[in-house]
Amino acid sequence: MKYSKILSVIGLLAISTSASAYVVGGSNLDFLGYPKPECMKPTKPYDLSNEYAVMDYNSDIKQYIQCVKTYIENADNDIERIQEAANDLIKEAKRDY
Repeated sequence: MKYSKILSVIGLLAISTSASAYVVGGSNLDFLGYPKPECMKPTKPYDLSNEYAVMDYNSDIKQYIQCVKTYIENADNDIERIQEAANDLIKEAKRDY
């Protein structure tokens, strides 16, 4: 009986790590889900012949790209932390039973 529970937990963890847009099963995230990035995508200047406006836009694009890269890196870190916590729980469950 205890082993079937452990196998069920392991099975659910394996299913929940699939790369699907819709994950079936529980979550510890609140009703708002994972936070959206706070990166603001700049809008293209209306007058592309305005050298200063284009330079400002290019600078804003670089900042936006860096913000997105940082967000993705942080999200990858969160995924790794969640996987480590799940693996620790599995190890603990195996050790106890």
